[in-house]
Amino acid sequence: MTSDLAVAARVQRMVERAGAVPPLSSASRDTLVRLLVHGPASRADLARQLRLSAASLTRIGRSLEDGGMVVDAEAAVPQRMGRPSQAMDVNVDAVHLIGIKLLAGEMDLVRTDMRSTVLAHRTVPLPSHAVADAVQCIADAVLAEVAVDPSVATVGISLAGPVDPHSEIVTHSPFLGWQNVPLPRLVSEKIGLPVVIENDVRALTAAEHWFGAAAGATDFALVTIGAGVGCGVVIGDRLVDGRSGAAGQVGHLPVTDSGPLCERGHRGCVRSYLASSLMVAQGATALGHPDLTYQGLIGLAADGDPVAGRILRDAGYALGTVVGLVASIAGPSKVIISGEGVPMVPLVMDVVEQRAREVEHWAAPRVPIEVAEFGFLEWARGAAVVALQQLLESSIGLA
Repeated sequence: MTSDLAVAARVQRMVERAGAVPPLSSASRDTLVRLLVHGPASRADLARQLRLSAASLTRIGRSLEDGGMVVDAEAAVPQRMGRPSQAMDVNVDAVHLIGIKLLAGEMDLVRTDMRSTVLAHRTVPLPSHAVADAVQCIADAVLAEVAVDPSVATVGISLAGPVDPHSEIVTHSPFLGWQNVPLPRLVSEKIGLPVVIENDVRALTAAEHWFGAAAGATDFALVTIGAGVGCGVVIGDRLVDGRSGAAGQVGHLPVTDSGPLCERGHRGCVRSYLASSLMVAQGATALGHPDLTYQGLIGLAADGDPVAGRILRDAGYALGTVVGLVASIAGPSKVIISGEGVPMVPLVMDVVEQRAREVEHWAAPRVPIEVAEFGFLEWARGAAVVALQQLLESSIGLA
């Protein structure tokens, strides 16, 4: 059992690290975010973009410099008139973040700088699904990273299923079998650092919003496909969580009333058509290939196999249904498709686009659909971005 002295020491470390980001005003936070997302900029450009007076931006810049959050960029920035001006940029090593993606049997961990560059990565097996075992495993992995990098300031954890980041409760985790688990508190008590949780798809959406395919966009949607199907939405530059963290749970929306069954017994839902494991199961049964893989199924479809091709086209129809619904409801500037299942999309993009257009309002402008490259580390990287966002928000107005 952890001693009282050990707990006190960890709490003290949390207090000390809370000062790693100096107190911020809303304007200084906006300045930092602008530099993080868009890169180096002159003070004159920042003042114009943020609608601040030159004097206000000078005060903000001086405060951020004194706090070690910004530095002079290596190169000057051209101006509309006159000579190039010295640019300001974020000190990306002012603080580091840890992001963790929890899976059924393991966790992926990354340590990043403030611009989400991965500095270290490892995969750690979970000893069991018991909450206490998982919490201890997370704590051990985080403390090992902190031992080599004391600048780690905050930890973000993402996992599938409804997660309410406001109440800091894992409402339901289908892969781990958890219900109403106060995961951030349990982990924070062991590591002495702030911990934030988020649904894995929304965390990935946050990463795309600041550092990925939607960097700088104020309104967009992300649809992820692979082991599951999910959706993240940004409206008015804000990630939508919804009541109790349930926003984006699109996997069991009905597509047809005569399709395959999912694990919940739903016939013809999005997941029954689009989850990679269920697509492979359909193909293995129909083709008599019990060892069929997802990549193998895609390869067969690319080679013209009619069964594999039909499975992929049906999946494309379901994906187009989701894209069209999200476009109609949220009105985004674009919809990005990502996740480990994206290798199938180029083969059925025509189906996706046609179905999406059928679902969208006939008078609405066509919403562009993009496919983002995906590596599995992106899940954990998304959790690190959520940790960074929470760190900056929690620093606003500190005395």
